Amino acid sequence: MSQQRFSLWSVLVVAIWSSVDMPVAIAQDWPVWRGPTLDGHAPQRAAATVPVVWSENQNVAWRATVPGKGHASPIVVGGGIFLLTHEEQSKTICLLKYNASDGTPMGKWVLHRGVVPPPYLHKKNTIASSTPSSDGKVVFVVAQVGGAIHASAVSVEGKLLWQRVVAPYRAGEGWFGYGASPLLVGNALIVPVETDNREGGLFALNKLNGRSLWRAIRPQVTGYSSPILARIAGRPQILISGGYQVAAYQPQDGRLLWQVEATSRTTCGTMVWKNDMVFASGGFPESGTYGVQVNQQGAKVVWQNRIKCYEQSMVVAGDYLYGFADNGIAFCWRCSDGQEMWRQRLGGPVSASPLLVGDRIYASNERGVTFVFRASPQGFQLLGENVLGDSSFASPVYADGKLFLRHASYKNGVRQEFLVAISEKEK
Repeated sequence: MSQQRFSLWSVLVVAIWSSVDMPVAIAQDWPVWRGPTLDGHAPQRAAATVPVVWSENQNVAWRATVPGKGHASPIVVGGGIFLLTHEEQSKTICLLKYNASDGTPMGKWVLHRGVVPPPYLHKKNTIASSTPSSDGKVVFVVAQVGGAIHASAVSVEGKLLWQRVVAPYRAGEGWFGYGASPLLVGNALIVPVETDNREGGLFALNKLNGRSLWRAIRPQVTGYSSPILARIAGRPQILISGGYQVAAYQPQDGRLLWQVEATSRTTCGTMVWKNDMVFASGGFPESGTYGVQVNQQGAKVVWQNRIKCYEQSMVVAGDYLYGFADNGIAFCWRCSDGQEMWRQRLGGPVSASPLLVGDRIYASNERGVTFVFRASPQGFQLLGENVLGDSSFASPVYADGKLFLRHASYKNGVRQEFLVAISEKEK
């Protein structure tokens, strides 16, 4: 990555702390979970190169095989795509690198050896489900290894810089295995370890050496949601749901800013926001989507419904919130009061999070189908229904003028993963 690009990423981090509006970051990169603006939005110009229709033989720029298994979404940094995977035969967790232009493999680095899935790992989960994060020079990876969560820092050239145990991770009631993604805030790497014992919490590590900066106490409840940074009510806040609450923490020291009773015991999705409203959905054992209003004094729930967007996150477009529920029904709600504008059955089940490209939403289900529909409160408008492979758990991302999809196909009982680049530039 050029020095100019890295400087732009540094400007982004500062801007997140000082500006109410999230800026569009590095022109060609998708460096972290939910993208450069942390909300699942691609740059407006992406609509010119990302098609609404594709297939195995149409609008596929390139396809690359992915060894092993993982549900982590790709990130794109400086022309390279980074992907986490677990290879059962070699019992390794590896970081992979591909060329974003043509899919050529550029590196494979073993981060952990002797790794086997825990006996309680849910059939829909993997031990490579956490999306990496990057500051442009270093890729940060979090993974469950045995009975602990480990964090690693790897240069974009593949050099292991440091590796640390974040916290113990012991099996308890309702455990499905780890799956949250880390959050970069300035020089801190924020790692959630949501457990039903006292050893969990929200942990901040120094990204330069992995040393502990602070720990925020969280409810002693198993959870899988990833934290996200937003500027709400005039100040930057780390948002996270779970443990029957929605909460916000101060990025500098992890101090609790506010919390409100909402959602269910267990959530998986990452929160989204619009002005002074934040939104969360879950979960287990209860289902529900919540709109919470935040001010300088605290927060309050202003609307809720019983819709379940459990593993997947939602997306805000304009003044409206869009969700692709577990049962395969897409919803549009008004942000301010939760008024349902429309609902449409598409087909589930759903684990991937939607991506906003211009005025279009790209939403994949677990069966390899990616639906493209208009982000409009006026009514549902299907633009495309596209199938690649048989399985899709990773979320679609945009970078380098392309849409990137991680999916799997089954042939003669053998599962093979692929990374695919979709673009109208290639026929």
